[in-house]
Amino acid sequence: MENRNYHRTLFLTRFSLKRDWFKLTTWSVLLVVLFASIAAKFTSIYDTQASIDEIVKTLKSPSMISLFGKLPGSGPYTTADVFAGEMTVFMAIMAAIMNFSIIIKNTRGDEDSGLLEIVQSHSVGKLSNLSSSLIELLIINTIIGFLYSIGLQIADLPGTDLNGNFLLGLGLGAAGFMYATIAAFFSQLVDNSRSAIILSYIVLGVMYIARMTTDVSHPKATWFIPFGWVEKFSTYQDNNWLPVFLMLTLSLILSIASLWINNHRDIGSGIIATKPGRANASVFLRGPLSLFWRLHRTSIIVWVIGLLILGFTYGSIFNTIGDILKTNPAMKQLVGASEINKANVMIIKQFVALLMIVFGVLALFPGMQIINYLKSGENKGYLELIHSKPVSRNYLFTSVLILGALTSIVALFAGMWGLQLGGASVMKHPIELSVFLKGFYAYIPPVLIMLAITAFIVGWLPKITSVSYLYAGFALFVEYFGKLIDLPKWVSKLTPFGYITKVPVHKMDIETFWWQLAIAAILIILGYIGYHIRDLNSSN
Repeated sequence: MENRNYHRTLFLTRFSLKRDWFKLTTWSVLLVVLFASIAAKFTSIYDTQASIDEIVKTLKSPSMISLFGKLPGSGPYTTADVFAGEMTVFMAIMAAIMNFSIIIKNTRGDEDSGLLEIVQSHSVGKLSNLSSSLIELLIINTIIGFLYSIGLQIADLPGTDLNGNFLLGLGLGAAGFMYATIAAFFSQLVDNSRSAIILSYIVLGVMYIARMTTDVSHPKATWFIPFGWVEKFSTYQDNNWLPVFLMLTLSLILSIASLWINNHRDIGSGIIATKPGRANASVFLRGPLSLFWRLHRTSIIVWVIGLLILGFTYGSIFNTIGDILKTNPAMKQLVGASEINKANVMIIKQFVALLMIVFGVLALFPGMQIINYLKSGENKGYLELIHSKPVSRNYLFTSVLILGALTSIVALFAGMWGLQLGGASVMKHPIELSVFLKGFYAYIPPVLIMLAITAFIVGWLPKITSVSYLYAGFALFVEYFGKLIDLPKWVSKLTPFGYITKVPVHKMDIETFWWQLAIAAILIILGYIGYHIRDLNSSN
């Protein structure tokens, strides 16, 4: 009887691989090419011991440790060590995003849409869909891991070895599958895909913040954080395979737990049920704007509070980053306390300028999600209920645009406020909020341009709404890694963030502020026109 629960699992696995081939291929090519091409570029960037020693000093600073993780070992370091130190945490985050999106869509997403009910009306086991989704992602993460390893072999970075190449490649693959099982567990725990996405990213965010904190202050404690296990590979130093086995063990436990929950619940339900709505609408529920706020309010609140907490966490290490006296106690006698304080503040400003792109892009995602609801809600048929009322398309478009823009701006402000609060909690002479607001004001126009691009795509090219997310990811990569991997300056100019001066180290460029706002306005107007004239459900 138990085996019937998995009836035709392999058939559904083949079906899922065929159905998702384009998505899986796109993700695989994107990640592998990104990983291998950067590895190849490192050979020319860090080709001398002097250049390696210089970047190692940077990577060992508290600010870089908080972003990229603690560099393993004590040296001497090679080009391969620098590559592993810079790329491991970043690629683990990319793996999480890929696996969250696929597993939640193929499990709880298909359940929400009613597709799973149709599939299970045929001769398939109750656990076959979840099992096939896990097998699908085990296969794709394993393939990506092998391709990573082969790419490292081909790149032949100075300091690499076969063991380290396969440890890093397969280890990242194991990390990806671990994230898939985390999302699969939440997909069974709650009764809708939106909650599953929120919980998965909350856990990822908590693990990232915990990893960042322990790396800076207590590196050994990072062993207790699953996200931090990728750092414990100690690639090309100790080549430690224990974290890989820990990831696989946790993945097995979460897979069994997910299957158990799936077997003991009804279709469409979850262990944690969504609270029933009110019998009568609130007095504030009087139009599309308030409706969209009601639909997205949980996600909005989570993003805003999440960025506030992330900002506070980064701010809480300002005293570690900016304390020159810890590295040079004699400096105070040489230049005086006031000059020391100015130098500390400048170091912190440099760190904040680097963080701005992180907060700018993260603040984009809830806004993009709200604007893209014009397409996702349209595909699911939800907007037909609104269109059956005397509500114009322009009113609908304006509502999501206002809510999306306000959400991103508030989320960006929350990140800046969190930085100031975190710094104030540990510094004797806290940096004023006005310093952080300089960065906030400077990043409003590029954020609005990115949201305007999303609105333009929804209006004219609704089939490719995911492009806006990819473009945001590209902007983050270019600004986050550009200098570390020596990208040409013109690449930075391919995104609106590349035109922002190093705020708050430098003053905001007023001309850039206004012409970027003008571009955002033009794109929004074009998006209005496109959404007004196109057919609805044009992707069907």
